[in-house]
Parts: sequence; C-alpha cells; structure tokens
Amino acid sequence: MLMSMSTPSSRAGRRTATRRKVAAAAAALFAERGYAATTLQAIADAAGVHVQTIYQAFGTKVGVLAETAAILVAGPDEEAATPPPERAWVRELFAEPNPARQLALYAAHMRTVSERYIPLLDVMRVTAAVDPEVAAFLLIAEQGRYEGPRHITPHLAARGALKTGLSAERAADIMYALTSYDVYRALMDDRGWSGAETEQWVAETLVAALLSPPV
Repeated sequence: MLMSMSTPSSRAGRRTATRRKVAAAAAALFAERGYAATTLQAIADAAGVHVQTIYQAFGTKVGVLAETAAILVAGPDEEAATPPPERAWVRELFAEPNPARQLALYAAHMRTVSERYIPLLDVMRVTAAVDPEVAAFLLIAEQGRYEGPRHITPHLAARGALKTGLSAERAADIMYALTSYDVYRALMDDRGWSGAETEQWVAETLVAALLSPPV
C-alpha cells in the first residue's frame, strides 16, 4: 500500500498558497465592502478556508490586512517574507551599471506595485481616520516605502552619479516624492495616462532631478 508523504517544502507551498488565497479574498472584500464591514468569516468563505485557519495564520483582521498589503507589494513572483535585498528586482537594479537605467527599473517597479496596491491603500486611508490600529499600520507601511530610495541613492552617490551638491539624503527625499502612489494614481487613474506613459515620465523626471548630466 502506497502512502502519500508530505514534505516540508510541500507543506510550505500549501501554506503560501492558502495565504495568497486569503489575501486575494481580503483585498477584494475590503475594496467592495470596506474594512469595517468585512468580517474574518466572510474572508474565509470567499477564500474557501475555515475561519480558524485565518485566526491561526494571521491572528487578527489587522494581521490579514498587513499580510494582504505585503503580498500585493511583493507581487506574484516573490514571497512576501523574502527580505527586499533578496528579491529579484532589487538584485537586478543594483547589478545594473547604468544609473539612469537603475532609476527606470525603480520607476517600473513602483508602477506595477501601484497598480496592485492602490485599491487597498484607498481602503486603508479611509479606515485609518477611525481605526487607530489601521492608522498605525498605514504609517509603518508608508515609512517602509522610503526604504527603497534610502538604499538606492547612497549607491548612486558612491558612483558619483548624483548632481553636484545633491546629498544622498535629499536625493532619497526627492525619489520618495516622485515615486509616491499618488503620483501614479494622478496620472494613470485621474488623467488617463497609460501605465507605460506614466512609468516613462517618472523615470525621465527622476533622471532629470537626481543625476548629473552626461559629459
């Protein structure tokens, strides 16, 4: 008689798949009903799992929200738990020798994140006005967005790529502002720009604002 064997990798794969199903269900329900009106039972029903599974995996509804945000930011090809320096797009960016191309890669990354993440961000911003736990998480999430520019601009400075007199810290602030989700939303959603047009404009604006002109 053959017995099925469950390996650690297969169990981990099932856990990851379950977390992604729950996150997808939560993102859809939060956008449709709002955060306060969405129960963990409703998320469990939509994801096709037992509600106890959600309690065990996420703990609380804020835990579900945080994991959903992390999964949306990481994208379909990365594990949310993977440290950013180990993610493929980050390795590609830091391996790129051309500073302008590095900024273009970051603009492209932020475009794809914006397309996935903005609907949930809208929910969190509305909810944060009345829910201190969500407000606290939203603050942490926004502080986390600064980490990309904070690590990239010293790398550019060390290569002598930044404009004369522009510090890495000031460059990070500019990069943080120009790649905000609100910039992508304003151009793509409010003004009807395509994702490609928006990405190109952000990349070109970053280059003009941060880099020394080519000799």
